[in-house]
Amino acid sequence: MNPWRLDWVLILFSILSVLMGVLVLHSGGEAGESYALRKLVLMIPGIAIMIGLAFLNYQKLGAFAPVIYSVALFFLAITLLPFIGTKINGARSWIRIGPLGLQPIEFFKVAFVIAMSRYLILRETEIGKLKELVIPGILTIIPAFFVALQPDLGSSMILFILLFILLFIGGANQSVLFGGAIVGFFSIFIPLYIEYERYIRVYDVIELLKDTQFKVADAVRILKFEVWHFLEHAADAQKSMEDSSLQAWAVKTLTTEENRTIFLAAAEEARKANPDFLRDFLNSNTAMLITIGISLVLYIVGQFSYLFIKIRAMKSMSTIMLIITLSLSGGFLLSRAADFKPHQVVRIVSFANPDKFPQGAGYQLRHSLITLGSGGAFGKGLYQGDMTRGKTPFLPEWHNDFIFSVIGEQLGFFGNLFTLFLLFGIVFRGISIALASKDDYGGILAAGISFLFFSQIVINVGIAIGLFPVTGIPLIFVSHGNSSMLANFAALGILLNINRRRFINA
Repeated sequence: MNPWRLDWVLILFSILSVLMGVLVLHSGGEAGESYALRKLVLMIPGIAIMIGLAFLNYQKLGAFAPVIYSVALFFLAITLLPFIGTKINGARSWIRIGPLGLQPIEFFKVAFVIAMSRYLILRETEIGKLKELVIPGILTIIPAFFVALQPDLGSSMILFILLFILLFIGGANQSVLFGGAIVGFFSIFIPLYIEYERYIRVYDVIELLKDTQFKVADAVRILKFEVWHFLEHAADAQKSMEDSSLQAWAVKTLTTEENRTIFLAAAEEARKANPDFLRDFLNSNTAMLITIGISLVLYIVGQFSYLFIKIRAMKSMSTIMLIITLSLSGGFLLSRAADFKPHQVVRIVSFANPDKFPQGAGYQLRHSLITLGSGGAFGKGLYQGDMTRGKTPFLPEWHNDFIFSVIGEQLGFFGNLFTLFLLFGIVFRGISIALASKDDYGGILAAGISFLFFSQIVINVGIAIGLFPVTGIPLIFVSHGNSSMLANFAALGILLNINRRRFINA
């Protein structure tokens, strides 16, 4: 056995990606210099973890998959405890160990791939059956629930993406997978669309009231999208009024019976002045229930036609009707039962129209696009960027969520292109290792890790250019995020191990 049968291209690409992050962080300003130094120092134990796992038989990881999953889930769960978990940027997703902060979800992602890959191999001959998807679903929903409570919606989404990809690779029923994905998408899309439309209508209300009811218009202008929250939650409104801030005045003004009536009348007038069939349909209990009932009846008719009359075309029709029924039912129930916080909805939907959301996530996205475009083809040069400097930088969270935009500012379009070459090079090497693996477990495990990398790259870059909502997913190896870097090096070590052992298993 040759101990140096390592994929040196994979190692080189990962180290160059880290150094790219160190360089851009260090040139981003005083705050970035400390991040860069910490990243450079922690790269050493990261490489040590990678090399150690490269020489540990990945089959042993599979044998201990339940233990690895359980331990990772335990650390994920205890972050929710106030005396253990540390809240940073509004999310209790960190555990502080001395001067270091660890984010358990980053390590759980790798543990999840290890455990799910092992399960798929153990149930290889049965995974096509619907009942075999119950356990994978439970193994995903439990950690996703913990992560959502932090809250970290981006990482929850990553877990479901990984579940879908691994089940697809493992041979699960594709109709069920894609049908489930469609149902999940519309169950979330419907309530978010309703909330988005309602928030956008606030601007129309201000325009209607500013000349005749300027006091109410000022209150709405101060509260913006939170106006709905305070109108619907008397306890929160009362608590807010105990303050002496401008917001307290706005809440007190708006929640009087007279002004509340004025606002709701203006909101209804604005709705009628801007007809929208989809909005009105989704908001109508009658229309939704009738549509759900019709699609359910058509599903039942299709099933009977297929089972008793043997009309094969009716099987496809009934499947489509079932997906429609479940999608509309999920969206209907969630939109009527869920209590969305204004900042949660704005964070998710602001990417669709950032100019309408000048604060928070909309602000970040607009400034990300400005920063990204300011570098042109070749960039302003290292240490020449001005979007990340000062106590209140032009681009918030530039060192993590939006580092791709900072690369664009400093190194331009070609700097972004080189970064993507390195990162997708890691993904493609991982996929080639999966295809070359001599056993199914190694193949699924390598593919899972590769798509873990791929999904995080696509989401982070998509956030920076406005294709996805701001979800806090770091750019692998490049962003400041030491837990992410260490976890990614561990995943890389497993890839190297699978690649090495294919020569032994040949």
